[in-house]
Amino acid sequence: MSRWPEVAKQLDVMVNEWYETPEIRRMLTVPLTPTRLAFRHLHMTFFGNNRRDCWAAVACTAPLDVKRAIWEHEKDELIYDPRMGKAHVTEEDLGNNKESDMIPGARAAFYAWLYCAREKPWLEGLACSHILERRNNNQIVKGGTLTQRLVKRQEMELGIKKQDQDIGTQVHLVADVDHSALLDEVFTRYVVDDLTAQQSGFLVSSWITKGEILHFVQNDTLMPTTIVSKREGSRGEYL
Repeated sequence: MSRWPEVAKQLDVMVNEWYETPEIRRMLTVPLTPTRLAFRHLHMTFFGNNRRDCWAAVACTAPLDVKRAIWEHEKDELIYDPRMGKAHVTEEDLGNNKESDMIPGARAAFYAWLYCAREKPWLEGLACSHILERRNNNQIVKGGTLTQRLVKRQEMELGIKKQDQDIGTQVHLVADVDHSALLDEVFTRYVVDDLTAQQSGFLVSSWITKGEILHFVQNDTLMPTTIVSKREGSRGEYL
């Protein structure tokens, strides 16, 4: 019998709690400026590139049926999305920018995600990437996803209408709903006992926290002071 329904419920609680963490609450209240928006865009372009690395790394050790699901998942991200008229991340998007252009904290988060994809059991690696899309699924997140809130804030704080905003941001208002659902069948088949439930659920708390660090350091870099904090969560995560 599949344990995925109960694990999925735990993950849904987890992603909603993530929005209440100090790092994310702060990010959502720091005033949005053109400089901060450009800074975020630079890092999110590399975030998209890091996602491609991580999904590919998970596919290397996953069973064939999971490789197929990942391949399907990556079509619009890596090859072509008709909604954008291109892939979600391209060589043109990266341009002449280098990873060294990013702040160290963001690079550390990217390396941590890649470590999970390469070194952890494939199911845990899959869940580590899946959770990042689940947290941006408006059918799960209460009060609006990061993308929905960013779109609204650009309209209210910068006067940029939704239709004039970055096409990638517009597409991800809906893309992560489809991407989250795409892997449900995989998790239903493979999350069947305590070990696989732990790999796809409890352990993932450590990897969604890297997202808190990523967004925290992005915003903190543009603030007058820098504060690096350690905090301990109820699920036992600790950075």
